[in-house]
Amino acid sequence: MELRARLFVFRADLLLRAANRRRRRQLGAELAAYVSHAELNDLHALLDTYSDGQTHEIREILDRQQAGRLWTARLRG
Repeated sequence: MELRARLFVFRADLLLRAANRRRRRQLGAELAAYVSHAELNDLHALLDTYSDGQTHEIREILDRQQAGRLWTARLRG
């Protein structure tokens, strides 16, 4: 592959990664609005109606947010 093509692929990859980071950050911010147990239970019940392949990213974000909440709660004592 010639240098111009490699640079094009490299730049396209960088742009795609940046767009994915923005999209995940926005999704995380939207999911952070679900804070009560009832809201989270409803959201998990909705996610259970879809396959893990379709919801893995959302589940990962929710798990990360839950771990952060637990960590913060433990630090507060």
